[in-house]
Amino acid sequence: WRDEDGELRSGVVETVTDLLAAGDRAGLSALVGEAHESDMGALIAHLDAEDRLRLVELLGTDFDFTALTEVDETIRVELLEEMEPGQVAEGIAELETDDAVTLLADLDEKERSEILERMPEIDRFALKRALDYPEESAGRRMKDDFIAVAPFWTVGQVIDHLRESDELPDDFTEIFIIDPAYRLLGHVRLDRLLRTKRPVVVTDIMEEEMRTVLATEDQEDVALMFERYNLLSAPVLDEAGRLVGVLTVDDIVDVIEEEADEDIKALGGVKADEEISDSVWTTAKGRFRWLLINLVTA
Repeated sequence: WRDEDGELRSGVVETVTDLLAAGDRAGLSALVGEAHESDMGALIAHLDAEDRLRLVELLGTDFDFTALTEVDETIRVELLEEMEPGQVAEGIAELETDDAVTLLADLDEKERSEILERMPEIDRFALKRALDYPEESAGRRMKDDFIAVAPFWTVGQVIDHLRESDELPDDFTEIFIIDPAYRLLGHVRLDRLLRTKRPVVVTDIMEEEMRTVLATEDQEDVALMFERYNLLSAPVLDEAGRLVGVLTVDDIVDVIEEEADEDIKALGGVKADEEISDSVWTTAKGRFRWLLINLVTA
């Protein structure tokens, strides 16, 4: 998929374009079905608008909506607006909360409501709660998919739960211990849990000291905390001290990239939300005042 410089190979785009023109769903699924979301995002960015929509339609349920988090906002919004709300709702329901929020936050209120109304109630509630947090806050970035257990559970009960549950997070490194009100009591690292005898109660091995994040905290401050203390993850609490989510280092890497991108754009007099995929007219409007001042002063 990628050449030595990390760029998408032109042959991939040409092959996909030919498959789209032929309507070859089987061939398309065989080629891109297992592709990483980053590679899929690059492919989508290289296709024209009609082929992007055709790609999603042909792949159907095989299309991973996570790929849309890897493209510019302009491309993402245009594609989502062309799709049926029910199709978008079905795709977003399969995503982790932070990725789903990224897609929904870019849409206007009417389109967002239409999509949310078509989602299962539990997913709709979680996404509405996340969207209620301020932009660029930890609450917008957190995942609400984590493992929390009661303080009276034993190590054996926790391990059995992990083995038997069908709804575990894809990646996790710690188990949280909470009281009945969902207030955080402590956490146990996964490696320590697996080294402990089954009859031991989790509170006997839990760590009470941990770095926590408020859901309303600015994402840039959280990124600095992760960098300062070399964190892999951090629990997210609401104003009442209840556990509502978790932030992981992959979320923070995205934050660091976005903040750096904003700083670089600011140096060139470019708005933070400007994308390379924006139209010439949109870009010109955004830069006209700055260019005019430079012309006059020159």
